[in-house]
Amino acid sequence: MYWVVGVAAAVGVIAWLSGEEQTACANYHSSSRRLSTETSQRQQQIAERRANYAKNQNFYEHIELHHASHLTAAALYDALNHHKKIAAIFRAKQQSFGECIYELKKQRDAATGSQKQAIREQLEQIRFQFNEAKEQLVLLAKTKEQKLLEIRQINQSTREYKLYIRDNCGQKGQDWYDRGIERARLRAA
Repeated sequence: MYWVVGVAAAVGVIAWLSGEEQTACANYHSSSRRLSTETSQRQQQIAERRANYAKNQNFYEHIELHHASHLTAAALYDALNHHKKIAAIFRAKQQSFGECIYELKKQRDAATGSQKQAIREQLEQIRFQFNEAKEQLVLLAKTKEQKLLEIRQINQSTREYKLYIRDNCGQKGQDWYDRGIERARLRAA
């Protein structure tokens, strides 16, 4: 009978060990799954942080490009304003030459002899200067068109940078875009 108790005890110990093993195995598998899940989550977080870091770096690079584009456009507007002042100077010159030509023609018609010849020579010089001013105005008009085209192109690039930042630089890009819209709204008000 002792042997039955021994066998029963052995079976009980084995069952107890098997139960303990099963519990240990279950705990091990549970902790292994939890660790695997945590590891996967950590790797995903690291990948997201790296991607966010890259996006943030990309965000700052595009912000700098947008700002540089904006500064270039401002410089082009300044150059255009300077160009307009030069064109105004040549228009004023041309107008004064035209008035001078009109006055000299009246004097020529009233003059006689050598005076008439001297006035004709003056008229010839002033007409030459008038035509030079006119040619300069034509060249300035062509240059103005070129400057306006450059301004349109740089403004388009600046707008594309702004939209790219909004669409491709995550929440920071969206927030930056929204702040810009708000600033524009406040300036307009």
